[in-house]
Amino acid sequence: YIQLAYLTGILPIKKEKTQSALNNFDEFTMVSPSILARYIGFTEAEVQKLSDKYHQDFDKVKKWYDGYCVDGVSIYNPKSVVEAMLRGKFSNYWTQTETYEALKIYIQSNEFGVQDVILKLLAGEKEKIDTTTFSNDMVTFATKDDVLTLLVHLGYLTYNAETKEIWIPNDEVMEQFISTVKVMGWG
Repeated sequence: YIQLAYLTGILPIKKEKTQSALNNFDEFTMVSPSILARYIGFTEAEVQKLSDKYHQDFDKVKKWYDGYCVDGVSIYNPKSVVEAMLRGKFSNYWTQTETYEALKIYIQSNEFGVQDVILKLLAGEKEKIDTTTFSNDMVTFATKDDVLTLLVHLGYLTYNAETKEIWIPNDEVMEQFISTVKVMGWG
């Protein structure tokens, strides 16, 4: 028997049917990180220290890479913060690690009204969603909330568990959404 295991990945563990072979475990996700919230990314105090050390404008770092709300903890994208500190330039570092195709696939179809929500989020608004119907995979979607929950797990949106709202977390991700929408010809 396994006494302790540590698994990592983007999506929560998918449970099959009612009697999954993998059960009786604790799961920490972007929607429900619990006690691990502060370890998902850099905290504001850590980024402030890095900004001081590398002589970067903290407010600009915050605007570009903050915005992830994880159980009430403000989290910064660690990949992008490190790159900005080392290069001395603010840019889309995390979103450049894969093509915008991943984002495009999930918002291209307006079957569930996802495009309308994306436009609302691009305008700086928030949207309430129900994360409980998400199937923990990248292909099974029954509602727009399932697609939007996936975008939370992928890091394109952030989620406040208290208010059950999503939004685009920062300038880095906002630029990726704008590029994606522009290429898709939404106008």
